[in-house]
Amino acid sequence: MLMTKEEHRSLILLISLLLFLVLVPVLRNDRISELALVFSLYIVMIAATVELAGKRGFQHIGIPLVAISMILIFVGYLHPSVPWVIAYYSMLVLFLGVVSAGLFSYLGRPGSINNGRLYGSVSLYFILALFWFAIYSVIDTIYPAAFLEAGVSQVTHVPRAALLYFSLETLTTLGYGDIVPIHPLARMLAALEAATGILYIAITVSRLVAAFQRAEK
Repeated sequence: MLMTKEEHRSLILLISLLLFLVLVPVLRNDRISELALVFSLYIVMIAATVELAGKRGFQHIGIPLVAISMILIFVGYLHPSVPWVIAYYSMLVLFLGVVSAGLFSYLGRPGSINNGRLYGSVSLYFILALFWFAIYSVIDTIYPAAFLEAGVSQVTHVPRAALLYFSLETLTTLGYGDIVPIHPLARMLAALEAATGILYIAITVSRLVAAFQRAEK
């Protein structure tokens, strides 16, 4: 059975997210690896923009946001100063927030529960992890001691890959404790992300079922 355009877009977004998450811990902490991560993040953002373009009400929002975000990320890579890092991660927070809102709105619209909606729901879960990761990156840039990694005695920035891992384990409420939020703001946001991970499953399932029931009626 051939996939529809909607299912195809959702599947591409999901695959790009999975590839990015797998690529992050594999690459070394050098400039070439950082450039590879930048381009892999570009692929995720483009796939998310294409997915967002198919949702009513979000067609004209995604393209300007992704263009500004991609420019800021590349300039931040070329000139890794604190203001640029804060700027492009803040823009990434805004972009991922809009994508999350668009996907969440799409999942609640009347219609059958097809593969496109299932791919979209899984993609939204990973996008939420990236959303919180971008927030943590802003905090860690402003407050270098906001997070503490086990086995590291000196106060330093936690690696970005470790922050992404922390976001995923917090969203899934694993909480291994190998990375700990120290700053009060980081602690509160981590608690909110854990609550988001718990509520996401219940709310998403109920919205999908409610959308299917409305379509049946």
